[in-house]
Amino acid sequence: MAQTQILVVEDESIVAEDIKRSLQMLGYVVPSIVSTGEMAIKKVEELHPDLVMMDIMLKGKMDGIEAAGQIHAKYNIPIVYLTAFSDDKILERAKVTEPLGYIIKPFKERELYITIEMALFKHDVQKKLKESKEFYESILEGIVTGVWVTDGNDVIIFANRGMNAVAGINPQQLLGTRIDDFQEFFKPYYLRAKESIQPFHYQAVPFRIPNENPRYQSGWLIPRIKDGKFNGMICTVESIHTQAG
Repeated sequence: MAQTQILVVEDESIVAEDIKRSLQMLGYVVPSIVSTGEMAIKKVEELHPDLVMMDIMLKGKMDGIEAAGQIHAKYNIPIVYLTAFSDDKILERAKVTEPLGYIIKPFKERELYITIEMALFKHDVQKKLKESKEFYESILEGIVTGVWVTDGNDVIIFANRGMNAVAGINPQQLLGTRIDDFQEFFKPYYLRAKESIQPFHYQAVPFRIPNENPRYQSGWLIPRIKDGKFNGMICTVESIHTQAG
């Protein structure tokens, strides 16, 4: 298995060398040490390290927080901040860049090791969750059936392109809509599935699109359950008819 590569961004050369030695003793590889935010961004693009240890207070036009923000946005590489300060305002700025750890100088090697390993673990989990989300969303977008999903407060949080293909409804217009805002004909079916916490197949339910004749849709309402309680609904729109039945 390849060794973890860590880019060190520190503008005090003696401190930087101490960090490098500590990381190497812990079994990590330090491919480069840089002293500015601009150089950090350039080296990340060149080396694609597994993690960046970023000093917050860097000399020059760009501090560590700004550099970390750009690295996070462009390359999604985990950041662990190094700082001799625990100022609340600085930490609030740093939070926006979504770092996976902080190390207050001076630090012990055990603390360094635990922080790095936790950051790498959390990043790996986040990456897998994102990939899983993208995988299932790509499936939902690829099917011709219309699908929309609500949260536990009955607000639509997802609608696929199939809603446009099957029902002629722009999925973006559905996002943020509450079931209470739906046409009255559909709400009873939704509430029936919600209260029973059981899948419900609805048939020939009428709905109207402005300037068009009524249509009738059929599909499933499938409650999402968490810890035995209602946590939202998955609705499929499988067919559309111009007449009931």
